[in-house]
Amino acid sequence: MIRTASASALALALAAGSAQAAEISYAHYISSVHVVNTEGVTPYFEAVTEATGGEVTFETYWGGAMGGPKELLGAISTNVIDSGGIVDVYLKTALPHSNLLSSLFVVADDVKVYGAAMNEYQLLHCPGCLKDYEDNEVVPLAWYPTSPYVLMCTSDVRSLADLAGKKVRATSRMGVLMQNMGATPVSITSAEMYEAMQRGQADCSVGAAAWLTGYNIKDFVKTIVADPLGAYVGSGLMNMNAYTWEDLEPEQRQAFIDGLGKLVADTTFAYLEEADSAVKLTVEENGAQHVAAADDFRTKLLELREAEWAAAIAQGEADGVEDAQAVVDGFREVVEKWRGIVAETGDDRVAYAEALQREIFSKLEP
Repeated sequence: MIRTASASALALALAAGSAQAAEISYAHYISSVHVVNTEGVTPYFEAVTEATGGEVTFETYWGGAMGGPKELLGAISTNVIDSGGIVDVYLKTALPHSNLLSSLFVVADDVKVYGAAMNEYQLLHCPGCLKDYEDNEVVPLAWYPTSPYVLMCTSDVRSLADLAGKKVRATSRMGVLMQNMGATPVSITSAEMYEAMQRGQADCSVGAAAWLTGYNIKDFVKTIVADPLGAYVGSGLMNMNAYTWEDLEPEQRQAFIDGLGKLVADTTFAYLEEADSAVKLTVEENGAQHVAAADDFRTKLLELREAEWAAAIAQGEADGVEDAQAVVDGFREVVEKWRGIVAETGDDRVAYAEALQREIFSKLEP
């Protein structure tokens, strides 16, 4: 399996033999036209094929053809497919450490920072994280964040007074956040958002700005609060069956590793650009306002965000993660490291990719 220079708990003996061709199957529940595919995964696979001189090729299955977010880990583990994308929020029992980190949804105020920190911490600093994957016979290679979650409302909402009593579609910790800020969270699936906002069953939705166009809620949204409320940073982008990984030649595994920084950067920036485009369209064509949160809204958000660290530790311990305190504290240190790096790379996608490769992926050994 993949290992670090310090020999992680995932290490396995390298397979012997001459170079041979390999076709790797990959599955994800997202559609074939999703930016994760078009801007991230497909270019990455093309780069791996080129780097291996055509020895490694790929067969892809999109749109849940091989299972949904709850099934794909099992499909990879049992080698029904060689590799794929997984979502740890649906896999708390199988991946408790990763799920603990993802539960810090509300604190993720900068997706470039938190996306990088998720990759570095799990791959280089979290033995428990790696052990969870090893127990499932899976080698994790990369994670990506969504674009920031924002508040999108059918009326002018930017202060706590505006938000008070509003029915807000929000789930999990976002629902708790909205309740603590004075709103009334309602449990509605993303597929039901359009009708709910149309009928007044929801005054607002918390989600990625790309939902404005993806779910067409731009038809009803009048205000988009720009301040990020958090983001989901635990989407496993590239995970491979351990035995499939072991059967590849070292040079072939190195080709996978060499492209990971660009893969994560391309996917992250594509999500951000998609969100920006959706906001721009909603403002220009539908007359919505893209506004900054009022001071009281921002102050309350920061106060509640700070409390999320302790809440995550408590929930992790309740879920049986014995080292929850150490995991959260260690992750927080890596987050601060990446705040400094991202402050330097800014909006330069190439510089961000190079930083990811230098600080994280170059430290993996095939």
